[in-house]
Amino acid sequence: MTRKKRVAIWVGIATLLAASTSAYSATCSHDGDVLPLWNSSASRSAITQFVNEVTTVGNPDYVKPSARIAVLDNDGTLWPEKPTYTQFLFAFSQIKHESAQHPEWKTETPYKWVLDNNTKAIFAKGWGALLPILATSQAGLTPKQYNKDVLNWLSTAQSPRFKRSYTDLVYQPMIELIDYLHAHKFKVFIVTGAGGAFVKPWSEAIYHIPAENVIGTAFGYTYKDGTLIKNNKLVYIDDGPQKAINIATIIGKRPILAVGNSTGDQAMLSWTTSQKGASLGMLIHHTDAEREWQYGADSFEGKFTPALMQAAKQHQWQVVDMKKDWCRIFPTKAERRSL
Repeated sequence: MTRKKRVAIWVGIATLLAASTSAYSATCSHDGDVLPLWNSSASRSAITQFVNEVTTVGNPDYVKPSARIAVLDNDGTLWPEKPTYTQFLFAFSQIKHESAQHPEWKTETPYKWVLDNNTKAIFAKGWGALLPILATSQAGLTPKQYNKDVLNWLSTAQSPRFKRSYTDLVYQPMIELIDYLHAHKFKVFIVTGAGGAFVKPWSEAIYHIPAENVIGTAFGYTYKDGTLIKNNKLVYIDDGPQKAINIATIIGKRPILAVGNSTGDQAMLSWTTSQKGASLGMLIHHTDAEREWQYGADSFEGKFTPALMQAAKQHQWQVVDMKKDWCRIFPTKAERRSL
């Protein structure tokens, strides 16, 4: 082989490697170490300006640390919600695992659909099928056992598309935002439509957000002789206006920063930004089909409608375009956080 051919081969290999890693190693177009994975954009500038204003003593918009409350949705805001919500996949796994103890599930819907891997039928039925599956998948377990089951599943389950664990597919730019807020003495809460009990076991390890700062959809408990057992009674779905209600009820303070990605987060953002003084609302818009997913008004998960975009303009919420505003989406091996 001639030297010219060897050089050509190595050039070709280098080109392929560069192309294969571009989605994970793009360089952001800004100076400084603050939010390094956020490209120069209106959203990045809005974050840094807002945080500077509310944390600078003497500034008219200064907010004392005890009132620096930030609320963030989880699915579609901190990690992917496609091809379906991760908790659904866990619940399907739980139903299959327990099916030997319930032979009636072979003929009883919606459990039959789970055992037959008929997700099309499940989603055609919608919440009428999904809520019983979620309820049944956790009923009868102590909180400790449910936490253990969640962590065991997450430690082995992988995304079919990315071949990585689900907790390894968090949005690294959002991890940067959480750390940035913590550094400026914000109290950061997750307010999610997913089950709070599903997110609490791993939120601190992955997001550095403790379990007590997670608010989510809740099913009930039964108390007997010093023991709590999860039951199948729905307490509330933490979505839409219920998010604002739960923030007021559980946190007891109105946030000054709220981040979501769908119509289910609109009330939370509206309540946050409809107050006197400084506040900031943000929506994560899924526009990157190559590095993640692209979807909008027709999606079951994370519905992003023209009306939501109009609300963002009306209330001056920042809309983060994932394709344009984030120079990388997922963490590198060095950035991963383990359970």
